[in-house]
Amino acid sequence: MTNRHNMIKHIGLLAVGVFFSLSTFAQQEPMFTQYMFNTVAVNPAYAGTSNALNLVAMSRIQWVGLRGAPVTNTISMDTPFEGKRVGLGLSVMSDKIGPVQNLYLSANYAYRVPLNDNITLSLGLKGGIYNYYVGLNSLSLVESNDAAFYQNQAKALHPNLGFGAYLYANRWYVGLAVPTLIESDLNKNNTDANNVSQLKRHYFLMAGYVMHMSADWDFKPSFIENVVTGAPPSTDLTAQFLYKNAYWLGTSYRIGDAVAFLFEFKLTEQLMAGYSYDVTVSNLAGHNLGSHEILLRYSFDKLSAKKIKSPRYF
Repeated sequence: MTNRHNMIKHIGLLAVGVFFSLSTFAQQEPMFTQYMFNTVAVNPAYAGTSNALNLVAMSRIQWVGLRGAPVTNTISMDTPFEGKRVGLGLSVMSDKIGPVQNLYLSANYAYRVPLNDNITLSLGLKGGIYNYYVGLNSLSLVESNDAAFYQNQAKALHPNLGFGAYLYANRWYVGLAVPTLIESDLNKNNTDANNVSQLKRHYFLMAGYVMHMSADWDFKPSFIENVVTGAPPSTDLTAQFLYKNAYWLGTSYRIGDAVAFLFEFKLTEQLMAGYSYDVTVSNLAGHNLGSHEILLRYSFDKLSAKKIKSPRYF
């Protein structure tokens, strides 16, 4: 029986190790399938570029049916600063995977420079804090008094700085962001040079374009790529059709990971709702029921407090 308990203990430790790896690499900067409707969460330079006050709430339940799978929630806002070329933004994000719980708080500042009548360059800075918590005593154990799990917990609070650039016109955009400039060791007692319990620097490249097809239809391709040291790149390729600037229908492919289906629609001129469903195509296929994501976005003209009159594609 003791051998069986030891085997279960080792399996549990291995699972926790996998969770640590996922949290420190893939989940340090949580990604959403509907990223194009919450760009400010990735790129601080986006703040204020839509010339409206935007409030966004998103919730993602990943790999349904797989115990300990990621659950991510975020609320963000951004707005132009009246009378200036400045944009401001705030965001709060919680991310839970197994016994690991991450909380991000950040504030964004952006400054826009018109290059000509149609093209604008926005540069942004991001500052905030990152709270990291691991509670192994929250796991279900065969031996409830196992000290290896009862005492092995970690708490860490780290500052963060980020930078972004966002070049855009009415129908296209290109952006580059480094939302995590400060790399921090989450376990200062670990002297292993290959320690995975670290906040790694992420690099995001993004672009999108709107192609006018008819009086009612527009085609909107976009992509975002996340590069981080020690992990393979993550690339999302998305194609959406926009009908009467009120309904979005599309699909997305996260290379080697998932195929997603997206649908967004305006409930009013200012309130939009969205839903996406990811079908896993990686090695986890068959072990989960896919991923669900829900979006609510509220936008209004800050200066006039009236309905938005012009289309806002990004």
